[in-house]
Amino acid sequence: MSSTTSNPKSSTVHSVVVAVRLLEYLAESGRPQRVTDIAAFLKMTKARVSRHLSTLSDLGLVARMPDHTGYRLGPMLFRLSNAALDQYEITNIAYRYMVILRNKISESLLLAIPAGGDALIVSTISSGKPLSPTLVRGTRWTIPMSPTARLILAFSPENVRERILARRTERETDQKVAFSPTEARKVFEKIRTRFYEFDPDPHDAGFATLSAPVFDHSERLEAALTIVMNRRGDAAEQEVRFLKPLKESALEISRALGSIEMANKLADTI
Repeated sequence: MSSTTSNPKSSTVHSVVVAVRLLEYLAESGRPQRVTDIAAFLKMTKARVSRHLSTLSDLGLVARMPDHTGYRLGPMLFRLSNAALDQYEITNIAYRYMVILRNKISESLLLAIPAGGDALIVSTISSGKPLSPTLVRGTRWTIPMSPTARLILAFSPENVRERILARRTERETDQKVAFSPTEARKVFEKIRTRFYEFDPDPHDAGFATLSAPVFDHSERLEAALTIVMNRRGDAAEQEVRFLKPLKESALEISRALGSIEMANKLADTI
């Protein structure tokens, strides 16, 4: 194949790669970004980034802020995301294991995936009890309050953790929720050691939360499997009682996804 025919294809592929990296940056940033910041991240000129943004804007994949201060993710992505959740492989793989676990422990379950440093709920199963928690697919849980979000961030790449910690610190202006990046790092290290996170009542709603990691064939965190249960008097007893069946289910899902190394490490903690 001559260079004249291969170059257009190579250029197109490169443009797609740039577009994907740009969208990932906007997603992980969690807020609108200026062209200058996007250009610095992509190591490209502002003029070139602006051309990419213009094309993505025409497609509805990004949107310019009304005050022209930056760009955010566009409405087309939200429509695509709903369809993606229905087709997401892990929800289909994990569902039967979640049903088995729910039938064994009679508690509500959720499956959440990483989403820009947050935990995005992609699947839920109710306990069927009269006072069950309301778990809604598509809801995002964040640090520091959510144990599920803490676990997901603990197993995320270090650069992602640090970016989210910086973003969370910037957002913490009213001091209603105490937040310390230093303490958060200690919590993340503890989670990576014991392979779970527990909180007797993270949202002051009367529900305890216990979460364990699920890994994929590339040995990266794919999701968090979480039990949400009515809070009882002895929180430590709840933690001990449900931890083993939760980890066993997370292990089975991880192995079904092809994980070997991280699945073995998880198994060693059971």
